[in-house]
Amino acid sequence: MRKIILFCIGMIIIAGAIQPQRIVHCPTAGITDHGNLLMFASAFPEDGLRVALSLGLWDRLQVSTAYGAMKLVGRGSVTLDKSPGLGIKFRMMHEGINTPAVAIGVETIGFGEYIEDSQRFEHKSRGVYVVASKNWRFLAGNLGIHSGINYSFEQNFSQGFSFYVGMDKDIKDALGFKLEYDLAPGDWKEPYGNGYGYLSAALCMYFSRSGYVTFNFFDILGNIKGKVAPSREFFVFFSAKIF
Repeated sequence: MRKIILFCIGMIIIAGAIQPQRIVHCPTAGITDHGNLLMFASAFPEDGLRVALSLGLWDRLQVSTAYGAMKLVGRGSVTLDKSPGLGIKFRMMHEGINTPAVAIGVETIGFGEYIEDSQRFEHKSRGVYVVASKNWRFLAGNLGIHSGINYSFEQNFSQGFSFYVGMDKDIKDALGFKLEYDLAPGDWKEPYGNGYGYLSAALCMYFSRSGYVTFNFFDILGNIKGKVAPSREFFVFFSAKIF
């Protein structure tokens, strides 16, 4: 895990500009700027690493792909994701003084390990979703509020409905924190969940307009049966203008 984290930090030197793409796991209405390539790397339990690329077009459209593996560090066989995750997001409405930005999207990029027997990620991909985001300057930084609704395609399209809300707050563009709650009613019952939904939080450090890292705490309430909560994760975001 240490080697994976050091690898991620070392890649932040690329220049560019970033709009917040996710609260903790769930998407915001943020769109990668036109001509920018956003790279996102996540290190998660079981020595897992997942890398995603997102390309922004016309300040309205974003296309993404992601692929990952578990047990990259250590001994034994490496476990690869079943297939690459894909995503497309379209911003229907830009943010105004009194109105939020609104985006619709389709995403098969999940988080945590892929559970073959259940045909799902530990935290399901969003599937089809609609999300609204609004930002304000507040207390020496930005305050963002987000809410979305989605239907996941995982587990053969069963129990896919969810609603999520979250917020992010930065302080002088240097430090910040995030809070997210995913209702996930499909994971409330046996054999998977304890009925709490997924509460997650993140601590953020911003290195420049082009890169930041987050240290995440996923499933704080302990919804996932048989696993110690929370799950600790390390995320890196950085971007570069390519055209």
